[in-house]
Amino acid sequence: MPRASPSPLLLPGLVGLLVLGACSRPVAPASSGVLGAHADADSPRVVGAALVRDGDSREALLRRHPRVEPDAALKATLAAILADSGQRLRWSAAPVEDLACDNGDVRFRIQVRVPPACQERGCPVLAFYTTGCPRPAYHWRPEFFLRAGFIYAEPAVRGTRCSEDWARADNGPLRVEAATDLEAASRCLRQRFTRDGGVPKLGIFGWSYGGNQTLVGMTRFAGSYDAGFALAAKTDLASFLAQLPPELRGSRAEEYGDPEKDAERLRVISPMTWVDRVEAPIALMLGARDPKVSLSDADVFVRALRARGQDASLMIIPEHAHLTERPEEIAFEHAHLLQFFTARFGVPLRVDTRP
Repeated sequence: MPRASPSPLLLPGLVGLLVLGACSRPVAPASSGVLGAHADADSPRVVGAALVRDGDSREALLRRHPRVEPDAALKATLAAILADSGQRLRWSAAPVEDLACDNGDVRFRIQVRVPPACQERGCPVLAFYTTGCPRPAYHWRPEFFLRAGFIYAEPAVRGTRCSEDWARADNGPLRVEAATDLEAASRCLRQRFTRDGGVPKLGIFGWSYGGNQTLVGMTRFAGSYDAGFALAAKTDLASFLAQLPPELRGSRAEEYGDPEKDAERLRVISPMTWVDRVEAPIALMLGARDPKVSLSDADVFVRALRARGQDASLMIIPEHAHLTERPEEIAFEHAHLLQFFTARFGVPLRVDTRP
């Protein structure tokens, strides 16, 4: 496979930054100025009616898990960094470390970015999971986290699109074993960033596929990560597939499995199966206009965690669909991500906005 490859500004005192409105516009064209915006961000494939099981209603679930605004100053800071587009604020464009990680006979790469303040001292680490192959260039997402004092890691585990074969390396029956890369990545990152005997806090997050990876890392491989934030993630794959129309169900069979023929596999790869293992904080965020994720399944998952006394939350955003690529959506979600990880790791919420 290809190689995968400060005087901080305290938020309460922020002035002169761009402030975004609280409401997103779910049917407006995606902003061409946002790096990596999806061309189909408004297509019926990713915008529509959310999946809700019999006995639940969208309205009841929205009331149970309402939208909450993040810190306004933090959201404004992230909006300003996003609007800068890497013209002045380019920590993420610095040389990256290409960390090799072995999982038995399989070797994968983890692309790592370290902010200036963390070069010589211990800092918390965040692992971002996505289907994309990590690229060593400027991007606003690592920029956000680097400037908040996090080491930013992108593991190119089996299933990422670093080559056609590697992208298919977790399809169907391969997924059960491929998922162990999540546990291996956590070991590699903790070992690499342990300083003077101090093991770093390690978080995990992602959207859609990466959100599912997050939940698997927090459930089946509980203890590998100290906190997880999953966005647009499925919690119960058998239930999810059962709620899909037949034509869509068939299209997902190669990736996950057939609900009838592969029931045991779906059970093993579903986060809900391992919910009793969870031992660290989990947050979920879903869009109420996302036709690819079941709101009902997420509600069941979070209620099961809370029944065990776990730190678990679910927020359903009425305007959001499966893809959230507009500036106001990006600032909203990432402000919540930063608030969650800094609070759970007990570190100050500061964002350095110096060039």
